[in-house]
Amino acid sequence: MLNLELLSVVSDISEDCRPFGISPDGQFIAAAPNSQPSIVQLKNFDGKVYKEFLGHKDKIYSIDFSGDGRTIASASADKSVRIWSPTGELYTLFDRFDSAVAVVKFAADVPILAAGEVSGLIVLFDIAGNYIATLHSPKGQILDLAWSKDSGLLAASCADGKLYLYKITDQIKKVYPHPGPVFGAGFSLSDGRISGVWKLISASNDGQIRYINLDDDTVKTIAAHKGPAVSIAVSNDGNFIATASLDRSIKIFDAYGNLKYAVELSDEPLSLMLSSGGTYLYSIVRPNKIHIYKITSKA
Repeated sequence: MLNLELLSVVSDISEDCRPFGISPDGQFIAAAPNSQPSIVQLKNFDGKVYKEFLGHKDKIYSIDFSGDGRTIASASADKSVRIWSPTGELYTLFDRFDSAVAVVKFAADVPILAAGEVSGLIVLFDIAGNYIATLHSPKGQILDLAWSKDSGLLAASCADGKLYLYKITDQIKKVYPHPGPVFGAGFSLSDGRISGVWKLISASNDGQIRYINLDDDTVKTIAAHKGPAVSIAVSNDGNFIATASLDRSIKIFDAYGNLKYAVELSDEPLSLMLSSGGTYLYSIVRPNKIHIYKITSKA
């Protein structure tokens, strides 16, 4: 069994900033403060500001660290993505968007980013700001993006009630309908190795978690929450999945959908992230706070 130990609460975080960003070593949080939504702040566990990143002209909706921790991307309502150094130096400004940018994600092992617009377009570009491609089809706001570990697959969670899966190399697309908005998804492997079968795990408005086997498209549905499941985080080894719901709960499931731990909160959790090693769980919780938990095993 698993246990969550609350270590710290960081205040003054914008509820609009979900997902926020966690450095790969788990030591820093990058988020937009509620009082100054045009600034990205890099904070440590104590909530003290380490660096401020100036440049955006409107609200920041998404922040992501590259896998090596050397760059940070921020997406904004000002129709741009900015790529920064951890010390606040602006590396790249990419502004080839038609609408506000709702989410940005680095690919796992190649210098490519995917950014989703509120209009439903998904734009791919490299870390130097060179345009690569635009992925079409979604008819609503992109709520989340997720890359597979080998960067060959991209999942787009959409407000139109569909989960879109793109195979990047040959531009094959699959669509998985849901009964309402899909708030997030993540990839897991059946045996923890790249040679295994990919599973795509989604969180949606009906409170259910869906395990989609990408080998045969079979779906296992778990009645996880009594309210909308608004965020999902999959550990790097694929052994467990954390979910957050507007029913004021955070739950942890194993790779097969078995419940391993649940915590009830006094306020609604809005977003989740796991540290790269799976030791820490971070959650934005209303009003404007990040809860930091340590994940431990118990007999």
